[in-house]
Amino acid sequence: MASGHPLPDSVPAALARGASIGRYIVLAMVGRGGMGEVYAAYDPELDRKVAVKLLRVKPGNGVSLSEGRQRTLREAQAIARLSHPNVVVAYDVGTFEDKVFIAMEYVEGNTVTYWLQVQPRSWREILGVFKDAGRGLAAAHEKGLVHRDFKTDNVMVSRDRHVRVMDFGLARQAEKPGAAGAEPAEPTTTPKPIPIRILGSGPSLDGPPESPTMVVTNEQSAPVPLAGHSSSGMFDARLTRTGAMMGTPAYMAPEQFLGTPTDARSDQFSFCISLYEALYRERPFEGSSMTTLTANVVQGNVREAPAGSKVPLWVRKVLLRGLRPRARDRWPSMEALIEALEKDPNIQRKKWASAAVGVAIISGAAFGGWRLLSDQRQVCSGGPSKLVGIWDLRQPGDPEPARHAQIRKVFMATGKSYAPDVFATVSRALTTYAQNWANTHREACEATQVRREQSTEVMDLRMECLQERLGGVRALTDVFSAADGQVVENATNATNALSSLDRCSDVPLLRAVIRPPDDYSTRAKVHDLRRQMADAKAQFETGRWKEMLSKVPKVVEQARSLGYQPLTTESLALLGMMRAKANDNSRAAEATLTEAFWEADASRHDEVRAEVAAHLVFVVGYQQGRYAEARRWATAAESVLNRMGGHDLLRAWLFNDLGAVIEMEGDKEEALRLHRQAIALKERVLGAHHPDVATTEANLAIALNGMGKNEEALVHLEKAIAIEKEGLGEGHPDLARELNNRGEILRLLGRYREARAALEQARQIWERELGSESALVAYALTGIGEAFVAEGRANEALVPLARALKIRQIHDADPARRGETGFAYARALWDSNRDRTRALALAEEARTLYATTAAKDKVGAIDTWLRKAGEDRPPPRIARR
Repeated sequence: MASGHPLPDSVPAALARGASIGRYIVLAMVGRGGMGEVYAAYDPELDRKVAVKLLRVKPGNGVSLSEGRQRTLREAQAIARLSHPNVVVAYDVGTFEDKVFIAMEYVEGNTVTYWLQVQPRSWREILGVFKDAGRGLAAAHEKGLVHRDFKTDNVMVSRDRHVRVMDFGLARQAEKPGAAGAEPAEPTTTPKPIPIRILGSGPSLDGPPESPTMVVTNEQSAPVPLAGHSSSGMFDARLTRTGAMMGTPAYMAPEQFLGTPTDARSDQFSFCISLYEALYRERPFEGSSMTTLTANVVQGNVREAPAGSKVPLWVRKVLLRGLRPRARDRWPSMEALIEALEKDPNIQRKKWASAAVGVAIISGAAFGGWRLLSDQRQVCSGGPSKLVGIWDLRQPGDPEPARHAQIRKVFMATGKSYAPDVFATVSRALTTYAQNWANTHREACEATQVRREQSTEVMDLRMECLQERLGGVRALTDVFSAADGQVVENATNATNALSSLDRCSDVPLLRAVIRPPDDYSTRAKVHDLRRQMADAKAQFETGRWKEMLSKVPKVVEQARSLGYQPLTTESLALLGMMRAKANDNSRAAEATLTEAFWEADASRHDEVRAEVAAHLVFVVGYQQGRYAEARRWATAAESVLNRMGGHDLLRAWLFNDLGAVIEMEGDKEEALRLHRQAIALKERVLGAHHPDVATTEANLAIALNGMGKNEEALVHLEKAIAIEKEGLGEGHPDLARELNNRGEILRLLGRYREARAALEQARQIWERELGSESALVAYALTGIGEAFVAEGRANEALVPLARALKIRQIHDADPARRGETGFAYARALWDSNRDRTRALALAEEARTLYATTAAKDKVGAIDTWLRKAGEDRPPPRIARR
């Protein structure tokens, strides 16, 4: 219930739980703003929860502390006398230390700002809410009160859809008591222009509607510093002081800028700005600086209506009158303005028509019912419009949207041979995701607005989840729109990493997570950090690992300081998964993911718990070889997934990673079963031709190869290659991995010529994409050399094996891989009878390298070869005398 005003340099400590303000017992602080703090409290006399606002008072400018408190108390008492269904009810007023308190009703709900953001609202819905808010303002005006800071942040929509104006912290008695709508006294002479001073560096006036309250004063008055820029703060300004106006600049009337008297029509002006912004999604007056904004407001320069706006012309005309620069030219009162908004010409015409054709209406009742239902459903059709400029949905035959065309163009400009295929795959995946997002958005809306089977609270939770997912798509397409070769290479995997939409339909899961902060300022910070996280994830998934690994820890610290536990959980999970994928420090990844798991457990954030536990299977089991712990994490992940239901793609990846771990442990049959389960789940969710399916098909092939089932392994590997060629293009580095493995299996099957062809394709791709000295190139070169040796063409094996050994000696620290290439080169040298002494030395070195690894079975093979080489060596020649 507190507005988001900036804080002074010296912020007083919050009252502890259990402290007393009058008879009210403090439960917790729920907000802090420019005028004071707001606490949730308990009223023991009436056994109810209340909100208690403490208004701070400071002496200065010729007013003592006692006088300031009495004046603030009188104004608080005036607010407390205001009783109306559309105003937050004030129960009690009193003093506490050097402050004044107002005890008022505790409203469970959200601001109109939030209400407007969570889903599209029709112009009729918006008018309905604002007319109720206007009635609250009119009631205040009847009591001689002027709000002076009306905006959507200061209007609440409760969970039962009741509208209430709140935060009369800037309210004051009108200059002429009892005449809130009276004309301000006109000057007897033409006034000189009053230059405006903006004190402090406020935010952009074209920023979000939560722009903080600022103090504006004319040059003839003593400066009133902005809070946060002076130790005295904004509270030195007396609330009734002429010449110093308080309010949010983007919503202020001309008289507030000019320092002339304000009255009810100043609130009317702010009301019309807020309603205009809600209807048109932009404010009526342009201005990114105070000078420009002031000029446009004072001169009445209202923007033209946006192209394609569905807001009727008669509504615009009502607003334009309320936005006139001179107060006397506006509506006579809020009541008159509301009455004008009630007079929809279309409704009037319908009433006249109904009187003439009553019988026809009865006969057409069925059609009318259908039309009503159609109109209700139309309210929920705004999902595709939210995707515009992010990833637009289009009908067959429609031209390519600008965003699609831009991304296509930059992908092609990278010069990557596989860019067309990657764009096609990414485009299909994004379109499917966007369509599912729009469908979920419509369903969430219709469940509440049409079918009435879901509460507004649940709809709000689902819409917030969808907004988070949309932020991920926006971040990804932002990266795609400025893509380089690295981004194109990783684009498919990055698209596959978009967060699942399942959670947005899982009501128990949504309710289990801590609700968003009620305080708008905190909620805005949460939104900003989530946006940073979405951007970081998109950039990381598209290959910018090092930069993001240095950036995200700072986001984690910001999340910790904010104190909103789900955000801390999500940021830790993001950092942990990044560290796991970067594979540069698996211990750090494990520590971060484990902390994220327990944070998720504490905040009941099951989706993060499941995802983190699944990643720990990979980190602890595959990267570190701690198989028993990996199985325990897999059990934890599966337990959460079973409770949640759905999330088949996450379950598929769990089975994929656990299968790889269990294969390393030695249980080949169980590994096969898990890989097959993963493939079935992925095909169900993504379709049989998705590159994600290819990844697990390739893993299944490796497992079959490990069991000696090479013919069956080749079948699955061929399937993986076909999928990746179609989805990624024939030159993609991921395809090179599968081609290399195909070559290895063909070599084991004795199909050496086919093996070399596959390995040569892999070599060419890796050299073109990664450079001739890449450690991956050595894989293909080693395979090519071994195929030549096995075929009895040792001379042709020497060049590729010499290159491979040099690369591995420089760029690959793994002793097993260096031993593999060294032993293959030794055999080639021996069989070609080129340098048998070196061949023996290389074989001995390979034996030593293998002995230090888990591949000790290779030592026996080298010993057998060395014995045979010794037998084949000719006896030494004896020199004759």
